[in-house]
Amino acid sequence: MIKTKKTRIAIAGIGGIGGYIGGKLAHHYFNSESIEIIFIARGEVAEAINKNGLYLNSNDISYTCVPTITSEDPKEIGIIDILIVCTKSFSVEALFKKYDKILSPDVTVITTQNTVNGKDTITPFLPVGATLMEGSIYIASNIIEPGRIKHISGPSKFFFGLDNENNSKGHETAKILNDAGVDTTYATNIKSVLWKKFMFVSPAAIVAAIFQISFSEILGSTKYEILYINLITELMQLAKAKKIDFDGKTVINNMNLLSNFKGKIKASFQLDLEGNKPSEINTLVKYVINESKRYHLLTPFYENSLNDLNKKYSLNQM
Repeated sequence: MIKTKKTRIAIAGIGGIGGYIGGKLAHHYFNSESIEIIFIARGEVAEAINKNGLYLNSNDISYTCVPTITSEDPKEIGIIDILIVCTKSFSVEALFKKYDKILSPDVTVITTQNTVNGKDTITPFLPVGATLMEGSIYIASNIIEPGRIKHISGPSKFFFGLDNENNSKGHETAKILNDAGVDTTYATNIKSVLWKKFMFVSPAAIVAAIFQISFSEILGSTKYEILYINLITELMQLAKAKKIDFDGKTVINNMNLLSNFKGKIKASFQLDLEGNKPSEINTLVKYVINESKRYHLLTPFYENSLNDLNKKYSLNQM
């Protein structure tokens, strides 16, 4: 396996999010003497990047991004220092099983999924001594075609960290990302940060998918708004039961955030369902229902939404 004194950062999942983060890193640290950027990718994506580099368009600025390595072979990738996980939540287990040999006890793993239970999912697959920092990113970025990423509009903001811990490696990693142009904050209240986004994304993704509308259209109908608010309310009761700190104005804040969306922006959850692809229904919907049952909480709106999604997309999974 490859061994080097450079800090070796691998990005797993070169889609909308991974392509944005990885692209910025690869562009900034091209031929760096201290940092190597590795893309974990396969198939058409790996082929396109190895041939032409990764094309990233962000806020009308175009970048050609060439990582040190683009591969799906653990032996070619070698031991890494930092792994940024940008795959969908349903792919996480397979990822860590395949790439366990590239993870040393000193590795730092950073997540970007739209989930609040990533720690429970990932920890069993990490070597003893590894550090897991959960993360969340606010961005509208999509893969246009293999090897081509479009950051659609507006700013992006990446948070990751550990609760109640100022970790030096976390701060160093945040600086690496910020220097590359990825607006990043190391957070010592990461659980609250994760729940804040989850209480926006999960209800919005569900409503948009059920009615097959964009985020910006949720505020255009009383029916859509009522379902959205009720889903947020059920999440707030779960967060309260789990003793998660959250803003009492979450509903108003989320409505205001929705009003900032322009155009026909859809969640990846909706796009996956419409494309008959594997989706994050377990983490965005079923997790809420099952976790609420543990606290003896009722979730009629989440349960009805799951039924509606199953019917609309012929999922046949409960």
